[in-house]
Amino acid sequence: MMIRKPNIMVLSLLIAMLNIFDGFATHYGLMLHIIEELNPIMDFLWVTSPTMFLVVKMMLSYFISALSYLVYRKSGERFQKLFSFCLEWLLIIYLGIFALHMYWLTML
Repeated sequence: MMIRKPNIMVLSLLIAMLNIFDGFATHYGLMLHIIEELNPIMDFLWVTSPTMFLVVKMMLSYFISALSYLVYRKSGERFQKLFSFCLEWLLIIYLGIFALHMYWLTML
């Protein structure tokens, strides 16, 4: 189905942007001690180095975009459908995280 192919790139770019926003918003909230990092891996990175925390968030955004491009260009239709479905769920999760960040940011 050709309709899903462009969706892969649009979804991945939206996820990448939301991930970057999440990184900077989380960084800001952690610096002010008004939120906690719930992901144990990212919490470890934060405690180790706040800069590394942001670098990893940026790298994850790049990775999801690059992987999505490869799927878009090289994969068969069945895998693209599955990948697109996974991206849709990931986008829903990141929209929820975005809503949480917007909530506490508006309470400042």
